Amino acid sequence: MKHLLIVVFTLAFFVQNCFAQNSKLYGSWLLTRVDAGGQVQKPYQVSEFTSDGKMLMMGMEVASWKYNKSTNSIEMESDFDKDFNGIAKIVKLDKDELIFDKDDVKVFYQKLNETKITSNNKNSGLFGTWEFKDVPYSEATTLITFTEPDQFKIIHKEEGYSSNSDGTFIFNKQNSSLIMAGLRCEDTFHGENRVVKISGEKLALEHNETTFKGIKKVQKDTKIEHLTFAEDDFYTEGGDYKYYDDEEKLPWRNWSEMKSGLLNVKQLVYNYSTLVEGSESFETKTLTADVRATPDEEGFAIDNIFVGYDRYNLPDDVEFHVSNEYSNPLYPLEDDVFRVVGKEQITTPAGTFDCTVLEGINDSGTLKKLWMVTDKIGVYAKIIDDNPDEFWGYYSVYELQEIR
Repeated sequence: MKHLLIVVFTLAFFVQNCFAQNSKLYGSWLLTRVDAGGQVQKPYQVSEFTSDGKMLMMGMEVASWKYNKSTNSIEMESDFDKDFNGIAKIVKLDKDELIFDKDDVKVFYQKLNETKITSNNKNSGLFGTWEFKDVPYSEATTLITFTEPDQFKIIHKEEGYSSNSDGTFIFNKQNSSLIMAGLRCEDTFHGENRVVKISGEKLALEHNETTFKGIKKVQKDTKIEHLTFAEDDFYTEGGDYKYYDDEEKLPWRNWSEMKSGLLNVKQLVYNYSTLVEGSESFETKTLTADVRATPDEEGFAIDNIFVGYDRYNLPDDVEFHVSNEYSNPLYPLEDDVFRVVGKEQITTPAGTFDCTVLEGINDSGTLKKLWMVTDKIGVYAKIIDDNPDEFWGYYSVYELQEIR
């Protein structure tokens, strides 16, 4: 019995020693290269080997691992991807580099020093949002937002379509390199880039022998005011609208008299600013609303430019619609679900205005906050649109710049 216990304890010691985890493997690694039968791929993905035997990629668990000291190899099991299963022979392992061979495929990792990366990134001058026009192809725009300590988000935009992706960036001042990990191999800026120039508002990146020039998007000074009310706030539990009486609180009650304030107005000029997703920067363009009011005509017309475009900059295949429903309480807007929340004086580049402040919601679920100029029918000093949809949401601001 005594001999049997000795054998059991000896075997247990051997197994424990054989599969003791190698602490040199712990931490985050950048997968830089895979050599398979003469073919080379450069995935540039971040992997992490945890002390409890898990392998994570881009923060997601993909496999479990054990270190075999006697064979100097890693044994991996995965339900996520069968390609992870098997034994990977360690060819090299030190504080900076890991190379292993699995099924005649060589895999190369670079150890990530998070403290050093954070410091280098902080002094890179990259933080903020950069716009690259005609990238990745003509009439497309790429927006890259770098945030502390090491995250980036890319948005590709073109007419009627946008896509986004994100990942980790690593800046190296010594060789002016910028690694962007987490993109697909075919994506522009995937992997290693060279910073050709970074100066003030200009950034030039070289990727695969092509130089891309970007301009920094200036962060808007205006505080981002996300709207927190909901459609249910406008209705009783029985489904009845609660704010019919608020129409009587609006300043635009006598249309014929109020029209006189528009007789000398030809145009209203607005800045239309849309928040770049994942940043605090805005894309801004100018929209112009034509005003047509004469003493002789019974009615009048103001262009509704609060749809994101005007008659001078129409999207393809879009006809500009002019609403003559000036009896609508929120004219020229066509929305009718709203409530009056107070009075406020605000200043825009067009001047200082006494306003009636409203909250509303439209058919697409967009929350709206409106500053209706009290003594100028059809004129808004400011409008916030905040669509909270998880996939198609947006945040934009219209601000009056000029009354012509």
